[in-house]
Amino acid sequence: MGAGDHWLVVPVFGQGGDGFCSIDAVLALKKAGYGVVLVDNNPSPGSVRAGGCLLVYNGNLGGIAGGFNRGVAAAMAAGARAITLLDQDSRITPGALQMLRELLESHSGQPLLVGPRIWDTRRQQWHQPAQQRWHGYPRTRLLISSGTTFVAENWTLLGPFDEDLFIDFVDHAWCFRAQAAGFVLLQHPHAQLEQQFGQAHPHWLCRLLGMELYSPQRHYHSLRNLRWLLRQSWVPLDLRVKELIKMLVKPALWLLFEAQRRANVQAILGALVAPLPRAGGAAVEPPR
Repeated sequence: MGAGDHWLVVPVFGQGGDGFCSIDAVLALKKAGYGVVLVDNNPSPGSVRAGGCLLVYNGNLGGIAGGFNRGVAAAMAAGARAITLLDQDSRITPGALQMLRELLESHSGQPLLVGPRIWDTRRQQWHQPAQQRWHGYPRTRLLISSGTTFVAENWTLLGPFDEDLFIDFVDHAWCFRAQAAGFVLLQHPHAQLEQQFGQAHPHWLCRLLGMELYSPQRHYHSLRNLRWLLRQSWVPLDLRVKELIKMLVKPALWLLFEAQRRANVQAILGALVAPLPRAGGAAVEPPR
């Protein structure tokens, strides 16, 4: 499985040049021999320059989940045997991609999802490494979508991302479903990915608690989707309890320490009464 059979799927919102992972950075990976699918997730086509990559227009249908799903389908149609998901707030090197592919190859036939170590560029720190081990590699229960790598033929077993979730907790749901289906999630200790997570929160207490500053619309998706996630039996109980506690605390902090108070009130009330995502259903139009 050479680099030519290894494809990257990169949903892009905006022009793709302003994010942490610019189109030029993606093109450098293409020059290293990797196939690249750019998914234009803007409301209107034409905002993303392809630069020789395979360009797919999705129009934000199903949000980031829909972008990944359409990109994976295009990569598989182009002959991908290994696929790495990447978003525009990430950076990864060809060497790290090679390590992830080699980890898959060294355990051929095993149902695996593999990902890199995550360096938080804003906090200047590593994400806490997994403590369990599988054949010497850190075994985790959750991989962020960016950097996650898998064998393309396993896509039918993994199933697509849940497009009714649209954005928040999309990777959580996919990872927990994968584990319920028998997949093992591993981190490669030497493969590294740099990631920007949101904006720095303006209040010191929220920063101390590890919160980022997001829009009221993101708060809506986060709270609504978390309501759904807590009901799923395949989510580990300890994580459901942990996220439930967060759900009880975070909305109060949004109202106390964020500027868009009225919009946040509307987002919270809307999320608490909104119908829960079907999860796995047809793609939905993005909210206006």
